[in-house]
Amino acid sequence: MGGCFVKKKRFLISAAVFTVCSVIASMLFNGFRISFVFIDSYVFDGFCYCLWALIVINTLFQFAHLRSVLTKGQPLGKKPLFIVNCILSAISLVLCLILFLAGPGEALNFLFYVPRETAPYMAAFLAVCFLMAVFPVCSSLCKKIMASVTAFAVVVVSLVVAIPVGGFDFESAPAVFDVGDAYRVVFATNRESVGCVSYTYNGEDYTVWDTTTGRKDSSRVHSVEIPYEHLDNNAYTVGAVRVIEDIAYGGHLGKEISYQVEQFRPCPDDNFDVTLITDNHECRVDWASIGDGAELCIFLGDIANGVYSTDHYIDNLIVPAGEASGGAVPSIFVRGNHDHRGNAVPDMLAELDFDSYYYQIEIGDYCFTVLDTGEDKPDDNYEYAGYNDYASYNAKQAAWASSLEKDEEKYQIVLAHSPTLFAVEDDREVPIAESLQKIGAEVILCGHEHQTLYVTQDQSETGIQYYICGSGSGRSIFYTTMHVQDGLLSIRSVNNLTGDTPVLADIQLHRG
Repeated sequence: MGGCFVKKKRFLISAAVFTVCSVIASMLFNGFRISFVFIDSYVFDGFCYCLWALIVINTLFQFAHLRSVLTKGQPLGKKPLFIVNCILSAISLVLCLILFLAGPGEALNFLFYVPRETAPYMAAFLAVCFLMAVFPVCSSLCKKIMASVTAFAVVVVSLVVAIPVGGFDFESAPAVFDVGDAYRVVFATNRESVGCVSYTYNGEDYTVWDTTTGRKDSSRVHSVEIPYEHLDNNAYTVGAVRVIEDIAYGGHLGKEISYQVEQFRPCPDDNFDVTLITDNHECRVDWASIGDGAELCIFLGDIANGVYSTDHYIDNLIVPAGEASGGAVPSIFVRGNHDHRGNAVPDMLAELDFDSYYYQIEIGDYCFTVLDTGEDKPDDNYEYAGYNDYASYNAKQAAWASSLEKDEEKYQIVLAHSPTLFAVEDDREVPIAESLQKIGAEVILCGHEHQTLYVTQDQSETGIQYYICGSGSGRSIFYTTMHVQDGLLSIRSVNNLTGDTPVLADIQLHRG
């Protein structure tokens, strides 16, 4: 009798453990869908979904085994079937761990951002299966414990949804982006809010709200357009009022906060220092020290591996730009290929509220041509899963570039994420490099290739010399500083942790 009890207990523990493993694997696979396309490209299309289906089916078998052990003292069917199911459960969990370790930088995306829409349905499905198969045969004590835990969870979730917890504050200093025709003052809060910029110009007080067709935007990110002359050498304050409830009739606003910048300093016409940051890919560094002394901060793209949520562009663009510039000097943002990826890209573009991502900025005798080099592979590449259609976008940008006129009085500098994507026709109807050469562009400041490197005109595919400004990972980044005076660009790249300067370049530009 004692032997039967021990055997039943062993079966019960095994069934419970491997059921939990199967449930975890089923839920984790829901998040690892971000990597399916890469695995499927080496096996066959739909392979990972078949594997996921096998894991879910195995989980249902584990529920059945657990029920059978609770009622009959032994697993469902033959013992070898139970062993096979347990092995599959263990393999499923190990496979998830391998995928997790293969991309630890994407862990938060795997666990939260990618599965956030479908995870509740997956969890509900597994919960219903559990309630149907196992819960009815649990002991009275187990039922009471589970009922109490479920009730507590429902109450907590309801309260959090109804009354958002936590304080209300700014995520960082504001960032002032130059977009060619005006400034965009961009800032973020840690809760939904309505935001504004206040300042005094020519004796008149201005308060400009972040709005869409007359309605204040309820968001964590705010972008407010301010004319150059209103902000240059002036103080300004960004303000935000927390949104407690935003409904069709009525609603509630809460706490109001503000952040003041004593003086915004426009970039000098000449003799100025620039900090260039590229391919930070979610690295976390002391941005304030990196931007220390800069009179212009340029972000050359690939802020993250993908844009899956508001946090991705707050943490990896707005916070770095705000801290590096202190909101006191202008910044420029150049889109990278990874800044085109992820379901939150449209939200990012709408909330940054730039009119375009290719434009020209004039600073004294210098003309900066900003390009959006888009994706780095053809539209039909398997990575894009049919979402990309850059042919028409590239054609519009190329038409814009061909309309640019040469200014004999300006030094011409190009800012682009990739130094070579516009060199050949590919799916671009007009090679943009030809248009850049016509306006006298002499240098491209860029990133994309995850190194610091100076390439001469003779070696460049575009016929224009270029400098690759570095990249980042974790808490380390190679960033680039540049002193500009009389058409001479004195460039060096610096590792924030070691101070190493592997590449130095002096590039003399010529007017016209």
